[in-house]
Amino acid sequence: MQPITRREMIKQGSRLLLGASACSLIPGFGSGCSQRQVDTELAVRLMQDTQKAKIDDIRFTILYDNVPYKKSLRTDWGFSCLVEGLDRTILFDAGRYDDIFLSNLSNLKVDLAQIDEMFLSHDHPDHIGGVMRVLAAQSEINISLVESFPSSFKRLVEKLGANIRETDQPCLISGNCLSTGEMDSFVKNEHCLIVPTDQGAIVLTGCAHPGIVEIVEQTKIITNQEILLVAGGFHLLMDNASSIRKKAERLKRLGVRNVAPSHCSGGEAIGILADVFGSRFLKSGAGRVLYVNDLDLSPVSSS
Repeated sequence: MQPITRREMIKQGSRLLLGASACSLIPGFGSGCSQRQVDTELAVRLMQDTQKAKIDDIRFTILYDNVPYKKSLRTDWGFSCLVEGLDRTILFDAGRYDDIFLSNLSNLKVDLAQIDEMFLSHDHPDHIGGVMRVLAAQSEINISLVESFPSSFKRLVEKLGANIRETDQPCLISGNCLSTGEMDSFVKNEHCLIVPTDQGAIVLTGCAHPGIVEIVEQTKIITNQEILLVAGGFHLLMDNASSIRKKAERLKRLGVRNVAPSHCSGGEAIGILADVFGSRFLKSGAGRVLYVNDLDLSPVSSS
């Protein structure tokens, strides 16, 4: 099974991607746009209150993805990742179909009861499909989401017992991690999870609608750290090869040490990122477990 291509996506006319496709065909629209200015004093305070995690303890398990990795897992358009080794275990997004979500969790022997927090990057259906299943097991769990989430969704999860944490500006999620704050996009506003570590910052993205480069730039402003790893959806599915390569090279010039793209990154972009980053590229997909202490920690050459 291969990752869905740009041509196949357009042919299928997926409703989930229709808005993104349309925006990408209009100059000035698509991933990224002018962003809200980060309050530098706020960023300094946040980093003072954030305890840097030790990379030896951290692992990311891709629970749901349209990109295949572990053959025994089911693949489908969507994304979910379990973040372990911090002061709290975090479920980042929850895929599209709850039956596939639960099947993959069972295959990976992940117990819903072990989840302490949910972090929802944005409200597209392919990222929130398993939320109600989590709440059925853990009704009073904390859920971090951006303010632009539909009020109907917020009311529903609160009715089921969840504690909503709405983010506008960057904020703490736990003692070891924080949110980029709500970042603007013509497609869908989004926030990303940042894990400052003793070896640099890790960024986990859902779809990177605000732009993968812009997200990395914002993370560097917030953390004042080099970027150890960027993982998740890079939203390059509709970009042409030239645009993808420019963004990949820009990430490298920003000092990104390792990348693990999947979900809406697109097969062409994954190939180009693998070429640009070489041994610092990590193949990802459903069932992949990323052990952070296995990453290349050396500085990136911008040449």
